Amino acid sequence: MELDKNKEPEKKKETNQEKTKNWVDKAEEFIDDVAEKIHKSDTYRKADESVEKATKSIFRKAGNLWGKSERYFKNQSNKKDTK
Repeated sequence: MELDKNKEPEKKKETNQEKTKNWVDKAEEFIDDVAEKIHKSDTYRKADESVEKATKSIFRKAGNLWGKSERYFKNQSNKKDTK
């Protein structure tokens, strides 16, 4: 009978591990479903478009400033060479 008692806790441990694994699997599935719904939503699409538009605008402005700074430093070096 003592052997039967020893086997019972092992079964409970396996059951607890299985329960934990099932809960984790369900949580991951829920997160994936919600993430998919968010990515398909109009709000997400609009936010993505506005972020992309803002990023393009920032890079255009940065490019303009870069070009101006290159011309400025080029002109400064030309002025020093002529002196």
